[in-house]
Amino acid sequence: MPYGVDKESGGDSKENDKWMENCVTKVMKGGKDKSSAIAICKSSLQKMKGDKAKAEFFLESLDDYGDITKI
Repeated sequence: MPYGVDKESGGDSKENDKWMENCVTKVMKGGKDKSSAIAICKSSLQKMKGDKAKAEFFLESLDDYGDITKI
């Protein structure tokens, strides 16, 4: 599913779509609705553009805490 990631962050590439799908799923497990989860993940991806280690740490943190508000 394309998420409308800006071109500066790599656009709707397969890699970004996969990251977004993973992130949205994890954020929704923390109790957010899908539109809020997309906004959170999109904003996070844009802040971490080009820093894969930071992006992976963010996703791992979602696994550990399950609630985006606790990060």
